Amino acid sequence: MGDKSATQYPVEYIKKNWGDNVKCMSPEELQVEVSQMLLLRKMCTKMANEDLSMFTSAMATILNVKQTVNGSDHPVLDCKDWIQSLSEDCSEVQLQKWIFAWMFVRANYNKFVSKIRSPEEMFETQFMEKYHLQYDKECIQKMKKNTKTCVRLLYNVRARSWRDKMINQIKGKLQINITLKTPKNIRGEDKGYRREPNTFFIGNVINGDTIWKEVRILFVIHVLFNAIHFKTCLTIPPH
Repeated sequence: MGDKSATQYPVEYIKKNWGDNVKCMSPEELQVEVSQMLLLRKMCTKMANEDLSMFTSAMATILNVKQTVNGSDHPVLDCKDWIQSLSEDCSEVQLQKWIFAWMFVRANYNKFVSKIRSPEEMFETQFMEKYHLQYDKECIQKMKKNTKTCVRLLYNVRARSWRDKMINQIKGKLQINITLKTPKNIRGEDKGYRREPNTFFIGNVINGDTIWKEVRILFVIHVLFNAIHFKTCLTIPPH
């Protein structure tokens, strides 16, 4: 369900992934499977977008990110709102809030709330329970180690899409690049250079050239939460 080819070539996708069960299906039964798969994918995508909106709203509230509408502050509810808030205030602190929420928290979720499963795991459980679905235990056992289920894969695709959309808008509207990949002017010719897990890079685009600087999450935390106890900020509302 998380594979894009599932919507582009649903019949071929089912024949490739459903195993021997497909051989026993009539054309009518195969079409029923196609319809059910496409419907579940649509519902999963919709629910994933709703979940990401909840994450966006929660993180914006925690980090005190707001947008101004008609002269008054309004809450940030989705990625469009967050970009609007950055357009109004693209200070270094506001950019670091975005980095913290979208490039650090989601990648290190279990370090903050160890008693709660990762966003993709929680989403999968909620989706499966809502639509009364169960995985084939035999098929799950045959999956390669670290392979993601279709629901987790689709959820991660949607999350990455939200983040990448915001990165592109930040670059287009604010002329600012944000990346995890170490820029060449920082790593130099060191082929063995490795980025520290808590390090990110912000670049200002000037006359077509990007001037990069390193941002360390420890500094981000210090800047963002100097007036708030850090542990309070890590109490992220469950999805």
